[in-house]
Amino acid sequence: MSWAGKKSVKSIFGSLFHKEQAPSASSGKKALTAQQRSHIEKRLLLWQEDKAYRIADRTVAEASARIGTSSVLLHRYFAEKGLDFRTWRSRLRIQDAMKELIAFPEDSASVIGRRVGIPDRSNFNRQFKAVTGEFPESWRKKQK
Repeated sequence: MSWAGKKSVKSIFGSLFHKEQAPSASSGKKALTAQQRSHIEKRLLLWQEDKAYRIADRTVAEASARIGTSSVLLHRYFAEKGLDFRTWRSRLRIQDAMKELIAFPEDSASVIGRRVGIPDRSNFNRQFKAVTGEFPESWRKKQK
């Protein structure tokens, strides 16, 4: 796939990361090379465009295998961003759910939660509220 004309990774991921942090010298962890970082960013873009975050992987290792990198490098990448992978993936899922709640008003929040990769209704409600400050159904009513 050609990357020409694609949005920058920073513009796509910008709202999903709270802040970018340089790796701490005292952390003892080896920083990613520019080549490793670029590879991970390209793989994450493809993974995001394919909506593969909807797949309910049980572990970060499963998700990193789908993305096409090692879990160690993926952890390092997100550590440099000041976030962990699971939180970032959860935000992607909730942003997707917000679109789905509006696009499919006849579908229940639990159906949409399953569709975006959060099959447990109470977990979906908790994650949605953590990101938006409201439960899915009340958020949807306010959008009308």
